[in-house]
Amino acid sequence: MNKIIQTIVKTLFVSALLLSSCIKEDMSDCPEEIRVYFDIETRASEGDAINPDDVDRMNLYVFSHKGYYLGEYSDEYIPGFGTEYYIDCSDLLPGKYSFIAWGGKDERYYRITPGTFVKGKTTFGEALLMLDHPEETVSDNIHHLFHSELPATVTNAKVQRFVMPLWQITNTVNIRTVGLPADDHEYIFDIADNNCTYQFDRSFADFGEKSGHGHFKHVAPCTKDEESQLHSTLNVMRLSADRRTPHLQVVNKTAGTILYPVGAQSGNLIELIQSANPENDFDTTHTYDIVLVFKKGNGEANLTVTIFVNGWELRDQDSELIVN
Repeated sequence: MNKIIQTIVKTLFVSALLLSSCIKEDMSDCPEEIRVYFDIETRASEGDAINPDDVDRMNLYVFSHKGYYLGEYSDEYIPGFGTEYYIDCSDLLPGKYSFIAWGGKDERYYRITPGTFVKGKTTFGEALLMLDHPEETVSDNIHHLFHSELPATVTNAKVQRFVMPLWQITNTVNIRTVGLPADDHEYIFDIADNNCTYQFDRSFADFGEKSGHGHFKHVAPCTKDEESQLHSTLNVMRLSADRRTPHLQVVNKTAGTILYPVGAQSGNLIELIQSANPENDFDTTHTYDIVLVFKKGNGEANLTVTIFVNGWELRDQDSELIVN
């Protein structure tokens, strides 16, 4: 029996030596160069190309095939992001991994929770990224956010390349008015939502609701052009046909009244987009231009409004406005 045990121990010891050769002096069976690139042009033909200027930092998280956090590669200053940019992961041992990338600009708009990932303990299901908004009002126009997920098998090959397609998961909403009567009032544009938290597969999470920081407003001032028409823009978190939570409004801050929506009108942003274009693809359309066209109705104080979203006219919206 002792000889059998000794044989088993020797076999396990030799196997351990072979498996650990990548961290010993013998590097002959180890990869020498592992690079992770980021594809920003996969769906350029669909209007989904990413502007390299929107990315100057990248965080690459590595999880085991069982879903445990193993490590992170961070690049906090990328002078020229593009198809030639890569992160060097040459210290990874052969094995199966899940790569998760979050990219964008100034990290002050976003944070990761839990605050500290523990190697071998923090799980993929626990990892969250969220908009950092301690207050209910987000007055700074947030920077765009990008995500990618890739299952990766690292082998003993000397040179290995992985390419991760980036997805934009923020949107830009622009508004402008046409035909609005001139005045000297101040206006603001806001979009209220409760979408502030993502799981690491970029799906929506409800952590914000549980933490008490779920409801908030993106707010921006409106400017006026030479014809006294309003213009404003907001970058907002991911829009989706499955989440009808974002609501927009234009507020006459001076008078303390709402310019849009009024009465039976809906300020639901998703409904507005789908009413204008039922075929809209939320995964590839990242910019929404909303035009409010005002015309005089019956009576001096009455105006009607026609709404366009990305050139599509909204037809099933109650259009009566009362402007004092």
